[in-house]
Amino acid sequence: MEHPCYRCQALVDEGIAFCPHCGAPQIRVAAPEESQPSTPPPPPAEFPSPPVQPAFPPEQWSPSGTVYPPPPPNAIRWDLAWRGALLAGIGAAILSAVPFVSVGCCLWMLGAGAISVRLYQRRVPEASVTPGMGMKLGALTGMIAFAVNAAVTVVSFVALRSTGEFRKALDEQMQKQMASNPDPKVQEMVQRMMDWMTTPQGAATLIVLVLVFMAVMFVVFCGAGGAIGASMFGRRREFR
Repeated sequence: MEHPCYRCQALVDEGIAFCPHCGAPQIRVAAPEESQPSTPPPPPAEFPSPPVQPAFPPEQWSPSGTVYPPPPPNAIRWDLAWRGALLAGIGAAILSAVPFVSVGCCLWMLGAGAISVRLYQRRVPEASVTPGMGMKLGALTGMIAFAVNAAVTVVSFVALRSTGEFRKALDEQMQKQMASNPDPKVQEMVQRMMDWMTTPQGAATLIVLVLVFMAVMFVVFCGAGGAIGASMFGRRREFR
């Protein structure tokens, strides 16, 4: 195959390095674009997307950034429950210590347990409070109510004993018991019991027995009220 010389335009055979007419070199150097085939650029490297972290409520994040799993659906958030139990317990203790109003102390205890469940439901609207959970909330309310009521009872007892009112109240009770039962042996036994209760040991034993009885009453009735409150309005509210 022949091609024209780029200088003298004479025909030169393919493969000859120099033109036989003018001596011009006939070697062609291909441009870089022509020597390399046009290939499409490689696609950008695909990096794996980072794993999606599960979304936890803000309460599950600690200050250090550690993620804790959400609590079980039947677990009580005690960090939010104690405030409602404290409010309901103080109310029940005050109502149970006020004269004349204290006659309905069992009703105040039941109501305090139910109110503690209601207040907890407001603070944790996504929770579904079961009767068992309500009983625990009510028991916590009962312990708080007993602590407040016990403090008032002890202060009142010490004040009555220091002023002599305690001895006067015992004498009145003794007279009533003797009047209802004229048996000399019964009257003697009542007299000995009253005398023992006026001693420091007897007074301390009496106040301990009263406090134990009150503790059982508050915990049992407030726990029952919490179970009733959970049955009434402890279900989770659906938002649409």
